[in-house]
Amino acid sequence: MANHMAEEPAQHRYNQDNDLHVRAIDRLVHELGISAEEVNRSYREVLEELNKDNRVKAFLPILVSRGVRERLLGQR
Repeated sequence: MANHMAEEPAQHRYNQDNDLHVRAIDRLVHELGISAEEVNRSYREVLEELNKDNRVKAFLPILVSRGVRERLLGQR
């Protein structure tokens, strides 16, 4: 039973992180007026880049959103 309880926080944290990223992508789609597919692809790329070097994961959605805006708006 102790093992089951130890797994719950990690899964809960993953779900919370995933929800934050989903909401950030939705905001970017609305804000930028760019297709969800394009924003999602760019978001994953920027997230992967930042995830390598960033130890503080709580700010990743904010940092990734900033990078996606710069990347996608710079293409226009």
